[in-house]
Amino acid sequence: MHTPWGPLPKLDARDRDLAFEILKSDKHQLLEGLVVENTFDQLVKPLQESEPPRLRPLDVETVVAEGRGISDRPWIAFVWARQKSTGLRRYLDALSGIAHVCLVEHTGGKFVVARWAEGRRAQAPEPLHDYLVRLTGRTLHLPTIDPSVRDVSRQQTAFWGYLNTAYPDTRLWNEVVLTRLLINFGIQPFFPGLWNLDRIYLFDDRLWMLEVKHKFPFERECLYFGLNTGELKMMRLVADAGIRTLHALIVKPIWSREEGSMYMLSRMDMRERAVVAGIEMKRERVRRLLAQPSASSPKHTSYTGQKKLDYKSIPARDFLLLGVLSDGPKRLAASLEAILVGRALPSVTDDLLRHQSVQM
Repeated sequence: MHTPWGPLPKLDARDRDLAFEILKSDKHQLLEGLVVENTFDQLVKPLQESEPPRLRPLDVETVVAEGRGISDRPWIAFVWARQKSTGLRRYLDALSGIAHVCLVEHTGGKFVVARWAEGRRAQAPEPLHDYLVRLTGRTLHLPTIDPSVRDVSRQQTAFWGYLNTAYPDTRLWNEVVLTRLLINFGIQPFFPGLWNLDRIYLFDDRLWMLEVKHKFPFERECLYFGLNTGELKMMRLVADAGIRTLHALIVKPIWSREEGSMYMLSRMDMRERAVVAGIEMKRERVRRLLAQPSASSPKHTSYTGQKKLDYKSIPARDFLLLGVLSDGPKRLAASLEAILVGRALPSVTDDLLRHQSVQM
């Protein structure tokens, strides 16, 4: 697989400047999203460290593309398994019930892929691009990210101020950079659109997807959060596969898209104002949301920053209150566990969010 920085096997996994060059080819919001996801990984750590662990992460990255006209299924799911982890086979089998599943592996510095069906690889692995050319009948077409959504200052802050130290040694390359290379230059060029499935876990022997976002509410007759229609379709997809979804939010106290997210981590007063909320996105809730009329979000919300996206509205009061960011991992993990087991938690209120917000 070739990249703008050279053939993938020849890229230096320890070169931090190269890592930044690769990551800054994405939107600044994506890098900030990586920061929030890592923060949430730390917040759920206590559930992974209990004896026996209640929460087991699957070491996978999953992206989904539309399969109509290409495959025998409406969706194509690419699952990169960094390593074989507990629950991997079960996850692949669950997805293969409703999607054309491609098992991706990284070996010898290259990405290879094989279809997964009936509980096993249905073919010998082959180079990723060879497979995709054969599957789609398309040639490589690299997308262009609009400069307006690539704020270099915000990218530098997210990378050098957080990601560079949060992922030591080659972890940054293996867990972050390779993922972006796989998606942006391995899979995305063959499809008009892709969606990520965020963290996948086994919790008490049940598969869960944890969808983590950082955003602020909007006001109409009440406070609400926007949820992209594509993301809702992914929640419906995993529900059809028997996988439950927890949608978690870190609510930005500054309600402006011009402000990055790093202030929530660097300033203690902002951590005390950043509300953490969650909601189980059950099949019926997802169905009702998808049946709503859609609104259009600004172009900056799309992958390339060049087109508008449809979204649905979900009232802030539908979310359950986990706490605030400064509560730390033990308290927030306990609240998260409550949602996963179905225990009652207080709801988020509009008054609370307004009280926690900071006017600029």
